[in-house]
Amino acid sequence: MADIFSRKGRRIAEIIFAVKILKAGGIVVYPTDTAYGLAVDATNPEAVAKLYRLKGRHFRKPTHVIIPGEYYHTTEYGSKWLSRIVKVTPDAKKLIRKFWPGPLTIVLPLKAKGKSWKKLSAGTGTLGIRWPKNKIALELVKKFGKPITTTSANVSGQPNTYSVEQVKKQFQSSNPPAGGKPDFYLDGGKLRKTKPSTVVSMIKDAKILRVGPITEKQIANALNTQKISLLFP
Repeated sequence: MADIFSRKGRRIAEIIFAVKILKAGGIVVYPTDTAYGLAVDATNPEAVAKLYRLKGRHFRKPTHVIIPGEYYHTTEYGSKWLSRIVKVTPDAKKLIRKFWPGPLTIVLPLKAKGKSWKKLSAGTGTLGIRWPKNKIALELVKKFGKPITTTSANVSGQPNTYSVEQVKKQFQSSNPPAGGKPDFYLDGGKLRKTKPSTVVSMIKDAKILRVGPITEKQIANALNTQKISLLFP
């Protein structure tokens, strides 16, 4: 029993330290319900630029975010950040109620202004929002109190990572344009290998940009429609 409490205490201390790293503009590796991700303060344009350089990611590619939030009475997702950052459509609310927390990223019209949001949206005027079913990820964003990025913890073009060891190996053996490594690792153990999150655009009509753990049929059922458009059929 004492060991259980000590493990819990260590985890809380690690998350608190990770929050300090984020506040200082650093990069944190953390687990999600799919693969490991890289977090920076999504409101800090310098931190966002640092993330892109570390991954060797082109600035024309958008990056999604996780926002602080919670469920009220187990049926309604609430977050001051959600309506502040993006325009939430009625159909998007259906998907949120059905699949969050879970491996679904919803792309919505961007409302927020500023350099960091322009970088994260890659100038598209849209932004992907995620709320993963992983206690460490949710506790991290909750304690930080602001949106964090959720992009795979890998060098662009390399495989997704499912353990901290895999993340370290990639950044040690590769040579991103600016070099460097993440500043801190939240180790959630070895994750079950799974597809990246399903990505659904809710700009005008619903369109699946990437099929992941949540299927086309599940999305269609949640939206009470027979068929959903696929970007890559």
